[in-house]
Amino acid sequence: MDFPLPTECVEDVISNLEFNRDLFSALMVNREWCKFAVPILWKNPFDNNNRENHCKKIIMRTYLSCLDQRSKLFLESNGVDLSCTSSSTAFDYASYLNYLPTTSLKFRIQQYMFPQVGFCGSMLNEHQKTSNQIKMIFTILCKLFISRSVELKYIEFSDFGFDPLNVYSIPFATFEGANRSLANLQIFCCHGIPGKSNNAATFISMSNVCKNISHLEITLSTLNEAKGLASLISVQNHLEHFKLVSDTRLALTDDDIFGAILRSLSTQKNTFRSIFLQNVSFTNVDFKSLAEFGNCKALRSMTFIECEDIQEKAFNAISKAFPLLEHVFYVTGPSEVPSQSFCELFKTAQLNVKSVSFDVEVFGLIGTITRFCTKLEDISINSNDPNEIILILSNCKELKYINFRGGEGIDANEIFIEMARSISPKLEILSLNMSFIDPWIFSPESLKIFLDSCKNTLEIFKIYHYNAPFSVQDSEDARIKTMNEEHFDVIRQSGITFHMDSDIWPRNTNVITTIDIPELIKIVL
Repeated sequence: MDFPLPTECVEDVISNLEFNRDLFSALMVNREWCKFAVPILWKNPFDNNNRENHCKKIIMRTYLSCLDQRSKLFLESNGVDLSCTSSSTAFDYASYLNYLPTTSLKFRIQQYMFPQVGFCGSMLNEHQKTSNQIKMIFTILCKLFISRSVELKYIEFSDFGFDPLNVYSIPFATFEGANRSLANLQIFCCHGIPGKSNNAATFISMSNVCKNISHLEITLSTLNEAKGLASLISVQNHLEHFKLVSDTRLALTDDDIFGAILRSLSTQKNTFRSIFLQNVSFTNVDFKSLAEFGNCKALRSMTFIECEDIQEKAFNAISKAFPLLEHVFYVTGPSEVPSQSFCELFKTAQLNVKSVSFDVEVFGLIGTITRFCTKLEDISINSNDPNEIILILSNCKELKYINFRGGEGIDANEIFIEMARSISPKLEILSLNMSFIDPWIFSPESLKIFLDSCKNTLEIFKIYHYNAPFSVQDSEDARIKTMNEEHFDVIRQSGITFHMDSDIWPRNTNVITTIDIPELIKIVL
């Protein structure tokens, strides 16, 4: 029977099927549909979120069947059972692979080796023969993917905890076909065991073949790795996103480990948009290195998680560097926040700033934001002065989300009334953080005035209590005293979704620590 749709239409229909079960159905329609469905199913076969259970069982068997006879004989001579594989396959499945997450690949190999009893990490440590067999399969399959894949877009290397396979010793970028299959690699993620993994050689070899990476996500352990990573960054044509997690022990060295990386990022100044740094020490990063990084004028997003020794003097080198900056996220580390430099960042970016998050109070920050960044949409901020939330609401009328952590024991009746007068017309979520022991004090009446003012826009209202006692056994001590039943009636009448919680850790599991409205199912009175 002639197929009624043009080939181009069939391809468009199948490429837009969202779920694998639909693609499996497409396989059974006819050869035309099968020809288009198979490449889509096999471009990311290790995706656990979109993979049927029965398909997981045949992935390894299919790929092992794709091996040439020489590779099969090598595995069998080393005790690997290939009796369930076939001598050939209907399709060149390895050629369709676009996404290679090595963690998932290793687990699939382990499941193949132990189909009945499952697998636990200790087995590799206890049985060297098993470890060697798994590494052989892993290496041979990686050679298959790199030699046969038309285009690998995503590669993730991970060695966490128990796993001794040491994937970094496997020279992926030197395998036959790497110049073709890795030429358009877009996302490269590399995470190792702190203090044990050494990816310097991997970064250097990849810099010879991978020039089009747009997203780099790296865990760093050694100075040599930093140098290799800087080389890899420097050869890219259009790097956009960079995430770096550092082994905290690197902070103890006297070398300028991260300066070279920051300088290399300046080579991507026309395309670089996002930087994420965690546990990075700025101890030996000089003004010049930061100034070179400041050439990345296209930067849109900055994230600092527990970074160390960010000095005001050095950080000032980039305080006026990023006019297009939209997002800043900061979690404090062992050193103080360079408040003056951050304020200058916001003065420079002004109306481009869309989201700001700081987990500590930063001197002058709220005043700067409410004056220069009035197009702000999302803010998470700390202040001992509750009136600053009024300042935010009064000046930032584009706000959709506020997370405000205030002081202790505040009489908040006037605050809620002023919030009602100043409310952003687009506010969707309001989250207030207050002390468990000494929370804000406000009446049902002032709460009603506020909720009535925003019930047409506000969707979610949250209250979170911090600094709760570490361990509470008595239910009275665990009771959240911020509100009573009158407050809850006001919330029910408003129709706004409400959630109240705390960081309490009760020994008595019968103690209720969470309240939700609608369906007020958890409340201690």
